[in-house]
Amino acid sequence: MKILMVIIICFGANGSIDCQAIWEKNYYSSMEECITASGPVKDYMIKTYPESAGEIHCMSEEAFDKYYQFLKEGGKPSITIPDLNAS
Repeated sequence: MKILMVIIICFGANGSIDCQAIWEKNYYSSMEECITASGPVKDYMIKTYPESAGEIHCMSEEAFDKYYQFLKEGGKPSITIPDLNAS
């Protein structure tokens, strides 16, 4: 099985949020290996881009191909940001 790590990072300015998807060119041999590798990546992203929001996803090659096609067709990367005003 081939697994890819996809990182979605979002920056906001003037009330708008711009998100980008980036991914590694190497494959992981299992979902567990990718998830384990995502911890240091998360820590690095938090330290390097403290004003950003983001998510890390480990995807099968098939799921990544579908996501990549979505992006090629004009789809925009996004994350689910919790409503901080909710009680």
